[in-house]
Amino acid sequence: MDSKTIRKQFIEYFEKTLGHTVVPSASVIPQNDPTLLFTNAGMNQFKAYFLGETKAPFKRAVNSQKCIRVSGKHNDLEAVGRDHYHHTFFEMLGSWSFGDYYKKEAIIWAWTLFTEIWELDPKRLYATVYTEDDEAYQIWKNIPNLDVSHLLRSGEKDNFWSMGETGPCGPCSEIHYYSGENIDDQDPLKINADDPEYMELWNLVFIQYNRDENGDLHSLGQKYIDTGAGFERIVAVMNEKTSNYDTDLFKPIIEQIETISDIAYDQGEAGMPHRVIADHIRMLSAAIADGAIPGNEGRAYVLRRILRRAARFGRELNLKEPFLYRLVPAVAHVLGEVYPEIKNQREHIQRIIRAEEESFGNTLDKGLDLFDQIARQAKKATEKTLNSEDVFKLYDTFGFPVDLTRLLAEEKDLFVNEEEVNLLMEAQRERARAAGKFSIKSSENLKWIVLEKDKISTFAGYDTYTTESLLLKYAVDDSHTYFVFDTTPFYAESGGQVGDKGHLILHKHSIKTDARTNIIDTKKIGDDIVHIVEGSVLEGNVKPITATLEVQQSIRRDTARNHTATHLLHAELRAVLGDHVHQAGSYVGPDRLRFDFTHFEKVSTEQQIDIQQRINTRIMQNLSVDTEVKPYAEALRDGAQALFGEKYGDEVRVVTVKGASQELCGGTHVSRSGDIGLFIIISESSVASGVRRIEAITGVAALDVLKVQQTVLAGLREALKYPENEILEKVTSMNVHVRNLEKENSELKSKLLILDIDSYFQNERKLGEIPLYVNRIDVDDMDQLKELGDKVREKMKSGIAVFGTVIKDTPQVLCVVTDDLVKEGIKAGNIVKTLGKALGGGGGGKPHMATAGGKDIQGLDKVLEDIETLLP
Repeated sequence: MDSKTIRKQFIEYFEKTLGHTVVPSASVIPQNDPTLLFTNAGMNQFKAYFLGETKAPFKRAVNSQKCIRVSGKHNDLEAVGRDHYHHTFFEMLGSWSFGDYYKKEAIIWAWTLFTEIWELDPKRLYATVYTEDDEAYQIWKNIPNLDVSHLLRSGEKDNFWSMGETGPCGPCSEIHYYSGENIDDQDPLKINADDPEYMELWNLVFIQYNRDENGDLHSLGQKYIDTGAGFERIVAVMNEKTSNYDTDLFKPIIEQIETISDIAYDQGEAGMPHRVIADHIRMLSAAIADGAIPGNEGRAYVLRRILRRAARFGRELNLKEPFLYRLVPAVAHVLGEVYPEIKNQREHIQRIIRAEEESFGNTLDKGLDLFDQIARQAKKATEKTLNSEDVFKLYDTFGFPVDLTRLLAEEKDLFVNEEEVNLLMEAQRERARAAGKFSIKSSENLKWIVLEKDKISTFAGYDTYTTESLLLKYAVDDSHTYFVFDTTPFYAESGGQVGDKGHLILHKHSIKTDARTNIIDTKKIGDDIVHIVEGSVLEGNVKPITATLEVQQSIRRDTARNHTATHLLHAELRAVLGDHVHQAGSYVGPDRLRFDFTHFEKVSTEQQIDIQQRINTRIMQNLSVDTEVKPYAEALRDGAQALFGEKYGDEVRVVTVKGASQELCGGTHVSRSGDIGLFIIISESSVASGVRRIEAITGVAALDVLKVQQTVLAGLREALKYPENEILEKVTSMNVHVRNLEKENSELKSKLLILDIDSYFQNERKLGEIPLYVNRIDVDDMDQLKELGDKVREKMKSGIAVFGTVIKDTPQVLCVVTDDLVKEGIKAGNIVKTLGKALGGGGGGKPHMATAGGKDIQGLDKVLEDIETLLP
């Protein structure tokens, strides 16, 4: 039975026979859960229901969920390819009950599907229950065709499920399958013992407790069912295969690997590269289709690790050119029907993977060579553990993930001290954080003077620019005073939007400076909105202290223009470039906006113009910009865009530009799109692999740029005497003509330089007994200089020639030495090193010809004059 039929039968069994609601698979990039790098179980998208944060809109649910397990306690990476049933990416068939049915139904329905509908042999099936779960044990005991010797009790490690250290939890019951050949000689002790013949297929979790901070269990008022079955394993069992890789979920991919590599797949150890690559390309395709991008941090680095791991296994199949991207069509063929995002974004996935392969391919072979050196050094020193600094260098310089180095080490019976390497990596990250982050000076060490206890800071700036506020607390350091008020119109920096600036007027008491004080920035420390003022403003802690807070309206309005424009830009990027575009960072200030987004090629000039035009059309339509607070789940159902990895509360603020954009956002915005005025893109660039950046301006700033552009265009029109629509063609033609003239001039100059070559030998000097010829000349570039050097060297019978020149405001020296002197040990490279040092620079090259550059133009003639004394 093919995999599509098995998946369909599972869904339809629970939907049509048992009344479950079919819920689509969530993205493998979790939304609203920054605790997870990837979706690793079917229950992830229902977490809020289990925690009681949101009421489930259905009583029963069923789906097939895309899952990735490569980190944390759910990490199957090391087993992938070594065995035949662990994967980084897999599908989890799941069914759920939210306060509806419970253990009896879950157990009976699972058994019925396995034994009656799919006709698995009950003699091969085992059921495990938690040691203390007598209820589940009795239900299983009453299953008529389950051998009681196949009903096993097990401890908390295998049969008790917890969401975390605290929170919902409960016993679970697993169904295992024996795939061995001797059905009459089974061993129940091999259940949960990592024996490939005894495979866990389905886990039924009975969520009935809440674990408190002391570890005590309390019964829940409402009980839940959460079941998860490994789809790949079930497909293998249903088709009597002992390896998941022999099913139609992997075979088309492996066959493509065979075609590309011209190496046949082996089901044994020799087939590990095929298995690893087939697994990893499925994971990469699913993750990239859902918006993930390889990079250097978090989940982005996990993708990069997996891709580089697959690329390295490609080397074992003699695949040295990029090849992974060529496997994506096979993945789309296997998974594209049920997960259309993989099929629809196939070309995007291929571009991302190919670019990553090309980037890593440049360093992979060098890194492998360095690893071999490190390994040889360890063996020579009879060490079993690689030098940790060398392992870190492989990571830092050549992009080798540590687990890849460990894999290579294991092949040579060597080890990696991951604890030491992790310390080196953390030290590097700490240096980067210290160099790159902005923080309130010593914010962790600020000593707060609390004036009003048990009161919180609230933001009122959506509706007003001014508030009368009560000071809750303040702190002072060497250069600033920090204020927290009970209510404030000042927006604290977050979501890419800069903090507000403005003024505060303190009404009471002991004020050292003028009553009206500038607020230079607004930040968040925890939940506090912190207003930053230069200098020390208060003495003592006399209270109550009240203040008038006034946001600088011009700055706020300009920032609001740019923020709403950012939303329009995001929407139009997705419309023009595709749904793979996701926000990867932003800056929204009064001066400009910067938007980073996932896309794997330059946004063409034509696309930029199109996007800019579409946004300005939205501006001219003067669309209403509305905000609404609603439940998070409802906002997503209504189509609002959420940022991956952001943590949202139960209630979220939705900003809608009518008919154009809908995003979750806490920032400040204009009332209508027309308030933006004008939108101009000023730059497009690359930020990182797979991430592009657009910077743009709006309002008065855009008008200023437009004025400059019009002035320049008018000047060109007047100077060239051409209409505007012909200026670009004319300038391009003139540029080509000028370049051709420059090329002809350079060629002519080169000919003139060597036309009278004998002139360079007129003033012979001596370096000891060796003829020395020194000339100051005028050339356009280094190519001319070297060409002249070659001709002079050919002409010299025996000797040294030195030429000095200035190229692009830099003094340059060239030295040539005849072959007979080179054999005597006189090298041009050594000569120019000395001359370059005298010019304030350095140099080097080959024994017969070398060059040097410096900084001291004025000293060039002096160096040429004193060569004999400068050289030893």
